[in-house]
Amino acid sequence: MKISSRRVVESSWCAAGILVAVWLLAGGVVAARQGLPLAPGMVIERSVTIKPGTFQLPASADMKTPAIIIRGENITVDFTGVTLDGSPDSADPDAFAGVAILVDGASKVTIRGATIRGYKVGILARNSPDLHVTKNDLSHNWKGRLYSGIEKESLLDWMSYHQNDKDEWLRFGAGIYLANCDRAEIDQNTIVQGQNGLMVTASKGVKIWNNTFQFLSSIGVGLYRVSDSTIMHNRIDWCVRGYSHGFYNRGQDSAGLLMYEQSSNNTVAYNSITHGGDGLFLWAGQSTMDTGKGGANDNLFYMNDFSHAPTNGIEATFSRNRFVQNRVEDNWHGVWGGYSYGSQWIGNTFARNAEAIAIEHGQDNVIAGNSFDGDDVAIRLWQNPTQDPNWAYPKNRDTRSRGYLIRENAFRGTTLALDIRSTSDVRLWRNIETGVGEWLKRSGETPGFSDDARWVSGESRSYDPPAKLPGGIDPMIK
Repeated sequence: MKISSRRVVESSWCAAGILVAVWLLAGGVVAARQGLPLAPGMVIERSVTIKPGTFQLPASADMKTPAIIIRGENITVDFTGVTLDGSPDSADPDAFAGVAILVDGASKVTIRGATIRGYKVGILARNSPDLHVTKNDLSHNWKGRLYSGIEKESLLDWMSYHQNDKDEWLRFGAGIYLANCDRAEIDQNTIVQGQNGLMVTASKGVKIWNNTFQFLSSIGVGLYRVSDSTIMHNRIDWCVRGYSHGFYNRGQDSAGLLMYEQSSNNTVAYNSITHGGDGLFLWAGQSTMDTGKGGANDNLFYMNDFSHAPTNGIEATFSRNRFVQNRVEDNWHGVWGGYSYGSQWIGNTFARNAEAIAIEHGQDNVIAGNSFDGDDVAIRLWQNPTQDPNWAYPKNRDTRSRGYLIRENAFRGTTLALDIRSTSDVRLWRNIETGVGEWLKRSGETPGFSDDARWVSGESRSYDPPAKLPGGIDPMIK
């Protein structure tokens, strides 16, 4: 058989094409293994491994021009071995500026392994559902200068997180800031030595677990309009300001866990949240204060450690929640529960607090099966003769202090077990006292008070303990 010269030429070109294709493919594999180098303003729209190294990538102070932008769907960006540095080593932390990584309108993006320092915000994600942020270190980012001294605090250091519908929280910086990121998963990240750790707004179904957010000067985890989410197995300790031992213990609205403005139906379990300004700081939100409706409601707090706060281990106000089997020791107030209603404190361990449970203007609450050991005052309930005339809340709903079931609690070595003032319908049942200095102090009008061994209605409601997450750490300080 004869082979034409034309066929020979075509065959040669075909072979050459195959060789070129193989060479290009091999080069692409080598490039992928070596990693893609970063450049300022880079936009990433496909899965990629970044070349290891330290990259000096400044970002604009107005946060409009981040160092890196990630967009697209089903993308994994692997930053393992990569450090993004936004400021020179000589810069003070309150001079750090800009956003390191912006995830903008993406879906199912994974960010893994980055070390990010020297920015106002480490990772900022907007309108990006199913985001996964894992195994990153976002320590040593922005924190404001503190002006309080050893002997006297400065009012300039007080924080305010009451509004965030317009991203007001961004002015305080964050390791991670999420807005409208439903079903985000944040796990195995470390954020220390900044001002705020993880801040989340307007999101549902978020899973926050196995993280370390410690030694921050304001907030460990902050939630605003966040619902149906899970916060488990995290170390959220030493998020505090406004404390000078022996001089003042103000807290200045710092907290390990902040839950504001209709943050409801969340499960908070198996976390260490100690040594914060507050351990937990939960507030219904301004919309509730203006209307008397809603709240940060129906959250379950189970087997957390809310100890060693200079102010409140748990501050939960104007809302309805359940607190079950938590440890609450060595705080000024174990619980500050002003205006709490329909709430339950069941099976918690209180010890060595100045006041273990203090609730003003509370209604229809259950305190059952708790232990109180060495607290100055175990339970204090009261209402004030007047309320702030500028508040709309008491104008829109009944705020009388009333309706408590206090049953089967154990009081050991407390100076005063019960201090009840101007509170109606308080029922005590089968409580135990050992070595209590004074059992009961009643003052003001207390109609409907009873202390007997009869069965009473309104016993503790049932609850389902949340299962531990597979692979979840035990974060408790031993």
